[in-house]
Amino acid sequence: MATRADVDQIQPSTSRDGESYVSHRDDIHFNMTGDFMTGVDFWIHATGETTNGQLIVIETNWVRGTEPVWHIHHREEEGFFVMDGEIKIHTEAGSYNAKKGQFVWGRKDQRHTYEVVGDEARILVVFVPGPDSSGFEPNGGIDKYFYEARDRELRTPEQLQAEVENLKVNYGLEMFPEIPHPRQNA
Repeated sequence: MATRADVDQIQPSTSRDGESYVSHRDDIHFNMTGDFMTGVDFWIHATGETTNGQLIVIETNWVRGTEPVWHIHHREEEGFFVMDGEIKIHTEAGSYNAKKGQFVWGRKDQRHTYEVVGDEARILVVFVPGPDSSGFEPNGGIDKYFYEARDRELRTPEQLQAEVENLKVNYGLEMFPEIPHPRQNA
């Protein structure tokens, strides 16, 4: 599609104030350094705030062994586009492999986890509010949690239990650390 000078174009802003913008990969990167998803790289391209509560887009680079525990999103639905590598999505209904170029969609209120097949996988994760929602809650989208938890220590059972409760109350995310991850059964 050609761009024509006489057609109004969206002019992206470099700010993230709810207007159109372009994410700059070098400016939005951080690495999880705490005890939760240690070593995972995050690039949060779109937040609930910048999309007026309609969408969150996060690019991640996962290394085998850093995947999340079984969990349920009670507020949002989640999609995974595999940019590089391969992942295996586990749900209570079964397990599904997704390779480079494939997309997997997960509905809210379904317990799931995933694992990296091979050494690492780069995934574009998309979150949208569930079908009965009017949008992400102000300052409460899952994107806010990742910023908040990037260097959190979870070394004692009390710290882990407090984190499980924080996720449930503040982010609608129910965690099941007591259920063995599928990679432990491999």
